[in-house]
Amino acid sequence: MTDAKSSLGEILKDIRNRNRWTLAEVSSMTGLAVSTLSKVENNQMQLTYDRLIQLAQGLKVDIVELFGTMTGAEDVPNMMGRRTYTKSGDGREIVTQNYDYLYVCTEISKKSMVPILAMARARTLEEFGPLIRHKGEEFFYVLDGELELHTEIYAPLRLKKGDSCYFDAMMGHAYLSVSEEPAQILCVCSTPETELVSTLANAQTIKLKS
Repeated sequence: MTDAKSSLGEILKDIRNRNRWTLAEVSSMTGLAVSTLSKVENNQMQLTYDRLIQLAQGLKVDIVELFGTMTGAEDVPNMMGRRTYTKSGDGREIVTQNYDYLYVCTEISKKSMVPILAMARARTLEEFGPLIRHKGEEFFYVLDGELELHTEIYAPLRLKKGDSCYFDAMMGHAYLSVSEEPAQILCVCSTPETELVSTLANAQTIKLKS
């Protein structure tokens, strides 16, 4: 895949056409109904995260490929000069009960850093649920609003627009908005992208947009 702006439907159709699979064959491989797959390919339906996992496993592809991430030559660790960019408003959006995520620069896989724009929706720990943890380290910069960073070790830290923080992401953590409007942040994680995306399965993902 070379177009980070491709919709899930276009990506699915491309994978199917490359392998010369019919919708019925994909249905048999994934357990998803032909009518569902047809609606996805025609951009009439989005899939919940558990269905995306089911689709990726059935097709035997990395789930990030369904986000429009390139595979192949771009994955070679020693290849120098990789470059990509994302224009304003583009990217791959994942919406959960706690966050609106916008993954940018998704067309390169196996990145050392994963850049994400996010909006924090939860306002209490009760609303947020279990703290999130994953491998690697995490940096965030508050773009707008005000939030509290809750962790399992430190006292809550309140940060305003222009503030930033860097922490060990294996430590359970949660971002809570405390301003009138939901806080917006730029987040950069050193976690492998596939593992980072998989943590959303515990965040009750609502939908993935193109």
